[in-house]
Formats: sequence, structure tokens, C-alpha cells
Amino acid sequence: MKSIITEEIKLRQRAVEYAIKNDNNAKAARKYHTTRQQIARWRSRYDGTAQSLLPKSRRPLHHPNEHKTHELELIRKIYKRYSRDGLAEIYVQCQRRGYKRSYGAMKKMIKKLQLTEKKEKRTYPKSKWTPIPTTYPGEKVQIDIKYVPQYCIGWDSKGIKYYQITAIDEFSRKRVCKIVDEKSVTHTAAFLENVEEEFGFSIKTVQTDNGREFTNDPEVTSKKNDFRTKIRRKRH
Repeated sequence: MKSIITEEIKLRQRAVEYAIKNDNNAKAARKYHTTRQQIARWRSRYDGTAQSLLPKSRRPLHHPNEHKTHELELIRKIYKRYSRDGLAEIYVQCQRRGYKRSYGAMKKMIKKLQLTEKKEKRTYPKSKWTPIPTTYPGEKVQIDIKYVPQYCIGWDSKGIKYYQITAIDEFSRKRVCKIVDEKSVTHTAAFLENVEEEFGFSIKTVQTDNGREFTNDPEVTSKKNDFRTKIRRKRH
């Protein structure tokens, strides 16, 4: 981090240089409105640069209540053995072995000792998928059906679930929607009857998510349902 040289630091530098030039701390103290002792402290730290006069940390190097060496070794040993069980289990195991500190103190010390393993950030390969561009309306239409939540309906449905069938043309982004009371192939097939008329152009390709309301499971049966049957009829 780059240290910021303020006007106060520049003033200290001028005071120190004045004291050195005149070899008189008292004279520099009177001129710059400080004490002889302060000028002497600045002179002892001064190495010719303003950075040497920056305020130093007043944090004590030692504290009477700091963790002892045997406590730190205990935390390291227990964390290595019980880290998969969580911090609560680590604290219980430390207490059983004579640890008298609080849970918060233990957590702070684990963080200070950098015992917590940093999870590697997973990188996923960028998808190479690109959409197939469409060149005219009706070249590809996507059809899907979604559940409509009760709060979106606006009236008391009396327990009846409603679904919205949506058809979107990829080229023009025009859409046709219909609300039905059942998620079934019967409603999707009926929706397909008038979708071309609603769009105002013929449809070449229909894309779905192959749900049961659009197609039968090929592992169960090879028969075509009403939706796929109507698509074939419209093609011919």
C-alpha cells in the first residue's frame, strides 16, 4: 500500500531539516510550535525521506492475555484432526484438553494462524454453443408450458391449477400465449391448431423440451401422441 505524504508530514520534514541545519532542537521547536523532545524523536527517525516521519503503529507487541505457546499448539493439533466436524466440535475437543478461552477467541486465533483452507475457485470451460440463426418468420418456433402461480391469477381458482402455453418465433420474437387448466398433450395439441393463424405465417420447425405434454417416452412406447401427429399433418 502506498503511503500518503500529508502536509503534516511535510511540516515535520521542514522542522527536522531546520533543526539539523542549525543543530539546535530548541530553536526548531520554537519556530514550528512543538517541543524539543518531539524534534529529537523526529531527528532520530529521519533518514532523508518524508516516509521515515510517518506515524508508526502504536499496537503493543505483546499482551498479558495473549494465547500461550501450548494453547496455539493445541489449536493447531485439534484443528488438523477435527476440521471436518466444524468449529463447534474443535472448541469442545479443545475444552476437554484444558482450553479455557472463549469460542470467539478460538475462532479469531484460527483465522490469525491461517489454518482455514482456502477453497480453490472452480473454473468451468466456456461453452462453445452458438444459436443457429433464423432468416425468416416461422423458420423455428419454440413452444413451452409453465405453471402459473396462484398470486398471478387474480381470482379464486378454488384449487384448480393453471398453466400457460407459450409459443415464441425466434426471428420476429412474436409470441402467442394461452391459459389452460391442465398440463397435458390434449391442450398442447389443441393449442397447435390455431397457432399459425395467430402468428400470421406458416411454421416450418417447432422446438420443445420433449416433455410428456409434447412427446411420448421412446423407452416406453414408439407411438406418436396427438401433438406430434398434428405437426406431421401440418407439414403434409
